[in-house]
Amino acid sequence: MSGHPVLGGARVLVTGGASGIGEGLCRRFASLGADVLVADIADASALAAQIGGRSVRLDVADAGAWDALAAAEDGFDVVALNAGVTTVPHVVGGAVEQPLAAVGVSDYRRIMGVNVDGVVLGTMALLPGMLARGGGQILVTASLAGLVPIPPEPIYGLTKHAVVGFVRSLGPALAPHGVTVSALCPGFVDTPLVSDVSRELIEAFSLGIMPVEAVADLAVRALEERQPGSLWTAIAGREPVRFEPANPFP
Repeated sequence: MSGHPVLGGARVLVTGGASGIGEGLCRRFASLGADVLVADIADASALAAQIGGRSVRLDVADAGAWDALAAAEDGFDVVALNAGVTTVPHVVGGAVEQPLAAVGVSDYRRIMGVNVDGVVLGTMALLPGMLARGGGQILVTASLAGLVPIPPEPIYGLTKHAVVGFVRSLGPALAPHGVTVSALCPGFVDTPLVSDVSRELIEAFSLGIMPVEAVADLAVRALEERQPGSLWTAIAGREPVRFEPANPFP
């Protein structure tokens, strides 16, 4: 087993862990010696078996499901709140002229439930256990869309800006209690959210698409450096950096 200072022997939960970035996080954390619980609304048992972990079906938008999970588990050292969806099949490509015209109320409720409630409810359910044990880390998967405009998907941008604000505000509040909250803000990642049309557009603007492994690298760095309320960005072809928002009160 790895002797990694944060993940070696750690109890870790990853939401949205069955595919995409979540799967990458699960595989990386397990490779560093973590005991990983893969949580997803889809069946993640095959992945859990591959990495020597466990799986649980979880609707992150359901407060009762979070309470049940907290009651059933003996706490976590690291919680990666990664589950996320969009209002359209792909974040870039195929957008209509007026993006909100394609978004119904049910679409809005769904994305808010997963992207925002999934972070807030998860934190509310699992934070008491961390505080009782004297520490832990919560790592939120936000997006570069939480730092800059994303015209093709404004509701997605809204949700990611929301969780960035949550992390920035909660981080300093929890630091004195030994709990670190930070966020990953990657650019375009090679996941099912990036369609063939999206890839063409992304390449046309020389933005690049990074592998999931690059986000896993960033996650490990964020956990190692343990900076309260920090935002970690990664863009294809550039060095990952800790993003520092401008101070509006110089």
